[in-house]
Amino acid sequence: MKKVLIALTMLVAVAGTVFAAKAKRGGDADLTIYLNESDARVVCKDIVDQVIKSPRIERFEDKNGRPAVVTIGKIKDETGEFFDTQIIANSLKTAILKSGVLEFMANSDVRAAMRDEAADQADHANEDQAVEMDNEDAADYMLTGSVKLMVQNSGKKQERTYIVNIELNDLRTHRTVDMFEPSEEVKDYLKKMGKVKSK
Repeated sequence: MKKVLIALTMLVAVAGTVFAAKAKRGGDADLTIYLNESDARVVCKDIVDQVIKSPRIERFEDKNGRPAVVTIGKIKDETGEFFDTQIIANSLKTAILKSGVLEFMANSDVRAAMRDEAADQADHANEDQAVEMDNEDAADYMLTGSVKLMVQNSGKKQERTYIVNIELNDLRTHRTVDMFEPSEEVKDYLKKMGKVKSK
């Protein structure tokens, strides 16, 4: 009788689990059906590859004789999953810096900390070594965007497609001058299939 109870307990535990598998994952060994850091890196590299080829970016450098400076604004989480969009922001920043084509302006909180340090140096550091105040560069463009989720259920199967959109905004005119989304290959990569067993 004891063995029967143990067997039934194990059966109930297995029946209540969710089995998740990725479809069209390009060889990714990670089997979660949710957007993760690895996915964010793939998406952001793909998008930044598009950004640096944008005609706006090319014309800017031709006109000004220097690379455009960009910063990252708000990336909205519209998935309903409380996805940490800072992962997207950090992945965008990494891809921008590695590109060598664009310059990246530090985020606003980092700039505030650096201003505090410069003010402290003005009061306490050797005059010949203290950095000058009010001598900052300025960003030319700001990247903003959103992450959305589309869910389709078919019986016990669920397909989850993550949709990432990034906008390039001109900080002088406040115009959105270009928009980017993952390439078809990466869109396919973001389609994740899960087989869900009800509890």
